[in-house]
Amino acid sequence: MDATSAAIPAIRLTGFMHALAGCLGLAVLVILGWMALTRQAPPEPKAEIAAGSWNARVQEHMRVLAARPRSIATEGNAQARAYLAAQLRAMGLAPTVQRATVRKSVVYYFGAIHNTVGVVHNVVARIPGSAPDAGRRPALLLTAHYDSGNAGRDAARGAATMAALLETARSLRAAPPANDVVLLFADGHHVGALGAKGFVEQHPLAPNIGLALKFDPAGDAGLRMVETSGAGGAALAGWMRAAPELRGSSLETTLARMLNDAPHVGPLAALDTPVLLFAGGEADPRQLGDAMLRLAQAYGDTPLTRGTQTAAAYFSLPVVGLVQHAAWLAWAPTILSCLMLGFAWRRLFGADGAVEAAQGVFGVCFLLLVVRVGSWTWREEVAAAGLAGEQRLPLMVLVVASCVFVAGLYLFRRSVGAAAMVLGALAWPALTLLLVVFFLPGAAYVLAWPLAAALAAFLVLQSRWGQRQAFAPRLLVLVAGLAPAAALFPSALRDAWLLLAPHHMYLPPMLMALPMLCFACLLLVLRMAPAVAALLALLAASCFALPGQAAPRIALPSTSDGLERLVYYKDANTWRAYWLLPEQPLDDWRRQLFPGRQPTIFVEVFGWNSPRQWYAEAPREDAIAFPECFALLNTVGKVRRGTFTVRSKNRAPHIELRMSGAKALRSRLDGVPLTSKEAPWMLSLYGMEDRVLHFEIESAPEEIFAITVQERMPGVPQHLLPSREQGAPYLREQSGMTMSTDILRFY
Repeated sequence: MDATSAAIPAIRLTGFMHALAGCLGLAVLVILGWMALTRQAPPEPKAEIAAGSWNARVQEHMRVLAARPRSIATEGNAQARAYLAAQLRAMGLAPTVQRATVRKSVVYYFGAIHNTVGVVHNVVARIPGSAPDAGRRPALLLTAHYDSGNAGRDAARGAATMAALLETARSLRAAPPANDVVLLFADGHHVGALGAKGFVEQHPLAPNIGLALKFDPAGDAGLRMVETSGAGGAALAGWMRAAPELRGSSLETTLARMLNDAPHVGPLAALDTPVLLFAGGEADPRQLGDAMLRLAQAYGDTPLTRGTQTAAAYFSLPVVGLVQHAAWLAWAPTILSCLMLGFAWRRLFGADGAVEAAQGVFGVCFLLLVVRVGSWTWREEVAAAGLAGEQRLPLMVLVVASCVFVAGLYLFRRSVGAAAMVLGALAWPALTLLLVVFFLPGAAYVLAWPLAAALAAFLVLQSRWGQRQAFAPRLLVLVAGLAPAAALFPSALRDAWLLLAPHHMYLPPMLMALPMLCFACLLLVLRMAPAVAALLALLAASCFALPGQAAPRIALPSTSDGLERLVYYKDANTWRAYWLLPEQPLDDWRRQLFPGRQPTIFVEVFGWNSPRQWYAEAPREDAIAFPECFALLNTVGKVRRGTFTVRSKNRAPHIELRMSGAKALRSRLDGVPLTSKEAPWMLSLYGMEDRVLHFEIESAPEEIFAITVQERMPGVPQHLLPSREQGAPYLREQSGMTMSTDILRFY
């Protein structure tokens, strides 16, 4: 037979078909991850909320409540309180104002004790339930705080939440649910949640609360569930049924507890009942009010019981929606994963597989270190991106790190083998999971279920049955094994980044991504390198196609005049007054306050450790009194005992006292013990008006000490400021702060 008559061999398409099938399988995982990042659209608002009259009332509430800052013990606070009470009375309710003196102590990491004592005024109202036995049932608590910060820009924050709660009360009054509903507009939130603490400890309605819903205006995103306390499956079911579009996860709750300035349940945790905290949503009052009403109606019609519930893990899954299970249940996949990991090592490598195990584990460890070091070089840029709301750069760093890691896995597979690399890579998430399930059980679900699924898929693929199957069934097993990771990891990383990056905490999300990268090792089991390379190239191209700057964050309207950090400081120790301003560039009008000055450490008053600031001597305003302080007793025996009184002639809403030169052994205020162990001593007082306060402080006999008393009042004496010409910044009535200071010395 000559060459021309020879049969032409058929073209083998097996490799191409495998690559195409691999691309489809990976596409399914990508789509699943994308669905995990999308948010469920909120439903259409109820008819009563969609009505124009509802919006008109809310806008009027917001206009009145946002007219001026509402910080504790100020006139603006009293005006907001009176408005809330008047609106509740107009609905036919009988609101009361709970006046309570509340104390809170905080021990700092260096041992100092900071006591806070404040007089709060909570607005409390009760909506009777419709059930015949409503009076004997535990009640539902709906709460928000009505106080604000001191700055003018703080006046608008919280107004929409209060307005929505007022209108929710109106709807519940018109159609009461089965349970009683208690409304709490708490005071003193910005000085340690004193109002909520006062309600829990002193109000007669507190012992009958069966579940609490707290709404906080913090954040600029939509309304979301950010924290729970004592809430198990039964309590979470109401949220998942009434408002499933409100995102939230126990991972986010765990991370939020790392932040001091994040919204927290706070003293409400002492109610011995489930508490759910929802935050944000002020950018859209209609959706906020609709979700608030749906939640109130759902829990209001649900029989409530006193007592906390077993902690639960909760999260969202694509298609399924919100899911919850008992937190302890994460131990089941954790233990199962450890058993499967040990069984796989034993089955594939036998008793003498230590070398293969070490090669796989340390090979992956080397790759993780390479990725970590490479990402660390971009730490400053990534941190800046997090503060600015930029998302492209962090995504690019994550995708590039993934490419490097996956490429390294394929290189190591040539010398170590696929099985050793897979088990070596999955050993690191297993180790991480053991630590997480011990210390952070609410976040363990993120790794527990994906790890169990990945190891189960690997064992199936390595079994005799798996080895006999064609490429397509094996690919289905692989996709099924990676599906939990695709469903949970993207949303977990997003929530961690959006929550922590604005607080300069960009490192935890990056560390979270490292054990998640290890799940890519399962791709080594099948020969689908071209599909993996195509996917990574596509992801990299998508990152470059993203806009350079994320959409601007929604911000509440600000009435800041740019002078809110200006301080008029009147000092009895030097018998002088000063203008103070933190170091910053000055315009022409501000420079008139500090002519010929440069930012300096103000040693004369604040000492060498104080920050640099602008300061200049100011006219002394005699209408602003110095603190009235009298040293009554200074005796030395076994201890040095100093007794003194303090009174604010200015009726200052805020008084700070600080002890220097010694540590307090014991201290009392009006005969009531404040501290009883040796520690640096600080005290914040709110709402004391012009009461005469009696103090006793004891220190070591050989020590001498001084007590600095500082009164803080919103606003500055505007008639002492330079004239404001056209174009100068507008100065609101409560712009800046006035401080009046004196010092008592005990030698």
